[in-house]
Amino acid sequence: MFDAYNSRMNALGGYEGNVRRNNSQKIMDASWMRDTATRPVYVKWVDSGLPTIGEFDEVLYAKYNVKSYHNITGDAVAYLLQFRLEDMKNRPDIKVGSYVQIYNEMNEPEWWLIVHYDDRPQFRQFSILKCTWTYRWVSIVSGRRRIYECLGAPRKQNSYNSGVWLDYTTQTVENQEVMWLPTNSDTKTIHYDCKFLKSEIGRMPPLAYKVSKIEDTAAIGITKFTMTQEMYDPSRDDAELMIGNYYASSVEPELPKTEETTVVSNFEITHSGTPSVRAGGGFKKFTLKKSIDGQLDKVTDEVNWYINGLQITKTVEDEENSFDLIIKDENDSDVIIAEALKYTLENNVFRVKCTNNYSLIGETFNVSVISGDNSKSLTVEVTSL
Repeated sequence: MFDAYNSRMNALGGYEGNVRRNNSQKIMDASWMRDTATRPVYVKWVDSGLPTIGEFDEVLYAKYNVKSYHNITGDAVAYLLQFRLEDMKNRPDIKVGSYVQIYNEMNEPEWWLIVHYDDRPQFRQFSILKCTWTYRWVSIVSGRRRIYECLGAPRKQNSYNSGVWLDYTTQTVENQEVMWLPTNSDTKTIHYDCKFLKSEIGRMPPLAYKVSKIEDTAAIGITKFTMTQEMYDPSRDDAELMIGNYYASSVEPELPKTEETTVVSNFEITHSGTPSVRAGGGFKKFTLKKSIDGQLDKVTDEVNWYINGLQITKTVEDEENSFDLIIKDENDSDVIIAEALKYTLENNVFRVKCTNNYSLIGETFNVSVISGDNSKSLTVEVTSL
């Protein structure tokens, strides 16, 4: 009796705390789409320019949670975003510094910036800030003046001054503001005294700021810029384009021309929920994708699929193939379970289900893909209904 209990505990997690944690994760996955906080979102990592949604961008479903409520005298509050654990494993662009597009109650898309990833022991969440301003600036790169732009989250700067600095002979403005931007190739061109224009449309003269402080290691993936207010100079700044120091040189700045280079990484086997099949349950679908420039795309090439190291063959429509599993009995002897698995394989979509045999609960099998130098493997567990 104890041996059976011990074997079951080892199959479920090893000790009771881990079992409860795994069960909580399964309950969370099962009820994910029934939660009113779940919303469709798009995640975009941008190394240059502004985030956009393309035809092949994949929608994810994340929980949009309230962390605190806004105080009219304080700064804009951060909200919380929780992704499925498997989505985070399959999407390397879900990280601090990425953008997230979320639709509000009016069905209007809004961009948010991931600024923090918490350290809670389970169901970890990201803190996000709404991006409400597109910052534009001029920087000199390789001897050429170029215009850059980046979507960011403005923050207030706690300062105890009246907004002006006065000595015996002069008076200057002394207001401060902070902007949070993703750390990427564009924002790394922002240096001290870089000038920005930021004010409501139609204000003349617009408010001008220059960078006085740069923090890019307080949160890896986010750079925090402190700006102090500067006087607007109509001979150097362009109020229509809202770009500071636009006319600082007789040479007009240019938009950067970026060369598109496709970066393809290893395969990813994507699936919903946890990598598991239920004994006596229905088919579980596993889809092969490849990461291109941080985004997952379908694989159309010919690849080889394996179960426990044995290559399996493709199937045609409405055809199911069988696969035998070898397990250990109480005496540690090999036992062959004939036709333990039923599977289909079409267009690099692998669907598998397990026969209604409770001796398979807790057993695992390996699904792998190999094509040239690229390979990917996944361990799938058999669970109870």
